[in-house]
Amino acid sequence: MDHLLISVIIPVYQAESTLERCVHSCLNQKNIDPKEFEIILIDDGSTDGSSELCDKLSVEDELHRIKVKHISNHGVSFARNVGINEALGRFVVFVDSDDHVSENYLSKLVKHSDESTVLVDENRSYVSSQKISGFNYIENSVLNENTHVWGKLFDRVTLKEGRIKFQEKLTIGEDLLFLIDFGIYVGKKRGIRCISSGDYYYSDNDNGAMNSAFKESYLDQLKCWRSAEKKLLSVRKNLSTYSMVSVSVSQILTALLVIGKVAVQKGDRNKELDELAIKKSREQIEHALKRRGVFAALSTGHKIKVLLLKINPDAYVRLYAKHKGV
Repeated sequence: MDHLLISVIIPVYQAESTLERCVHSCLNQKNIDPKEFEIILIDDGSTDGSSELCDKLSVEDELHRIKVKHISNHGVSFARNVGINEALGRFVVFVDSDDHVSENYLSKLVKHSDESTVLVDENRSYVSSQKISGFNYIENSVLNENTHVWGKLFDRVTLKEGRIKFQEKLTIGEDLLFLIDFGIYVGKKRGIRCISSGDYYYSDNDNGAMNSAFKESYLDQLKCWRSAEKKLLSVRKNLSTYSMVSVSVSQILTALLVIGKVAVQKGDRNKELDELAIKKSREQIEHALKRRGVFAALSTGHKIKVLLLKINPDAYVRLYAKHKGV
């Protein structure tokens, strides 16, 4: 496959029930030459039949557009990085195996690209008629809750030259850090276009995380925002003051979310882990509040939560659980 335009990277793990719909939606694209894109399936040690289904889909495609890589339980970040290394297209697109896309998804993204485009983002939070810089993208999109990598068309050379990879030690928040790294590398260059969304269909598959025992991996949410802060402080002169306030607010909201997960879990509890999560979350809140303007930027409800948590964390956890009916 020479001169490919797009590489579609799909990590696969225990996705037998949704994978076929996902892949077929990518194959059945209109307004684009079917020979101009490839699909890379990275099976991460699935045991539910997904592994065999990947191979079956590859064999069935008469145009030989599907490439399959089998790895062993390394996680979604590792799988995506494998996909980036295998990609041959000018652009890279990430699709999750339980999602699907419209028949015009790829053509719409490509339509808004040109020779100087490094990213086209089908954006729910920010739309711009002009191309914007990497720093502008971080401020107006990434820090405005656009923290996922699906729904985007990345320039592969930019990823390669910037050595932009997913952080494989994180299980939560890796998309956010990937986008921040991308925005920082693009910097002042105006090569990012944000267009209206509507062609990527996301499936909210939480697998009952809020109703299961608290997992240590949930603490990655705290690590993620501390890492994001560190990265953005290194380019602070290119960002507005409010951007750093926004990061600190997100640190607080994330900490409250982690404590909320501790409070409402219905499975077997790990007391030591619960206490560690509350301790780490409170430390993050205290850290975030040191930045001027952060407390004022919180909503009234979040201000009350922060104050109650500061005064009596045990009472906060009990009241939160009662409020949620646990």
